[in-house]
Amino acid sequence: MNETTKKLLRLITGGKADFGGAYSIRENGKCADMRSSENIRIEKKTDKPGLDIRIRPGTKGETLAIPACVTHGGVDDLVYNDFYVGEDADVVIVAGCGVHTDAHAESRHNGIHRFFLSRGAKVRYLEKHIGTGEGGKRSIDPVTEIELDEDAMMEMDTSQLGGVDCSKRLTKAKLAAGAKLVVR
Repeated sequence: MNETTKKLLRLITGGKADFGGAYSIRENGKCADMRSSENIRIEKKTDKPGLDIRIRPGTKGETLAIPACVTHGGVDDLVYNDFYVGEDADVVIVAGCGVHTDAHAESRHNGIHRFFLSRGAKVRYLEKHIGTGEGGKRSIDPVTEIELDEDAMMEMDTSQLGGVDCSKRLTKAKLAAGAKLVVR
C-alpha cells in the first residue's frame, strides 16, 4: 500500500491501521491486501470487480473491514460487493472510502453493496467517506441494496467526514416479517 492509502485508512477508521479478523483493502481499483477468517470467507468475483463475502451461520462478535482508497486523479473505481450473512450471525462490517487527488483530474469511487441477511442475522454496518487533496473533483456514490429475512436486523451508520465534492447515495431495502432496518 502506498502512503496516501495508509493516511486515508487512518482517517476513515479513526486511527486504526491494523485490521484484525477478515478484511479486504482496495487501492486504486485493485486489491492491496485481503484475509479471510475461519467464519468469514472473502472471494474475488470472477465476472466483475468486487467480492463475494460469506459469513457463516452463528458467527458472533467478528468484524469485517472492507475500505477502499483512491489515491490520485484520473481513477474511476467501481466495485460490486455482495454480503451473504448466515442465520443468527451477529457481526460488524466496517466500510468506508477515501478519495484523494492532487491533479486536475477527477477521482471517483462507487461501491455497489448488496446485503442478504438470513433469518435472525444482525449486522452493524459502519461507513465513513473522506476526500483529501487539492485540485480535481472527488466523488463517492454508494449504492446499498438490502434483503432482510425474518427477524433479521441491519443498522447502517454512514457519514461524510469531509472533502468530498459530490456524493449521491441510493439505498433500497426489502424486509421480511419481523425484520428491522435502521439508517443513520
